[in-house]
Amino acid sequence: MKNSTLLKYWFEEVWNKDNLSVIDDLLDPDVTFNGALDGVVSPGVDYKEVVCAIKALLDQPHVTITHSMDDGDLAMARVQVSAFDHSRTRKLDFTGHVSVRVHDGRFIEFYTNFDYLRMFEQLGQLPTDALPVCLTGERLVWVE
Repeated sequence: MKNSTLLKYWFEEVWNKDNLSVIDDLLDPDVTFNGALDGVVSPGVDYKEVVCAIKALLDQPHVTITHSMDDGDLAMARVQVSAFDHSRTRKLDFTGHVSVRVHDGRFIEFYTNFDYLRMFEQLGQLPTDALPVCLTGERLVWVE
């Protein structure tokens, strides 16, 4: 099986079908995570918690691989995520990139880069112009 096929299986089962048991099957016990969530997630059980936390924000998330490639023990994929917020008033649409290193049919390195800024803007947790405002050097300030 190509490693990109393994990635496709991962997204289909874990993210689209809520089959969290696949996490235990595909993540090596010593997997290394790198990306926006690497300070939040650690091997094994914690990844399930991150999946559940993200899914708690999204209604009917669906991940589609738009591009993928394999190179030896590496696989890379660009994904499109579509979902709704829980009030079903906002449609969400954002992208991400995932690179993995595979050994003996399990992920031993996981590199991710998702557009969480866009996701949080679409959820209404950040202003829709957060990126352009930040690029000016201004700070986003929350007031109650």
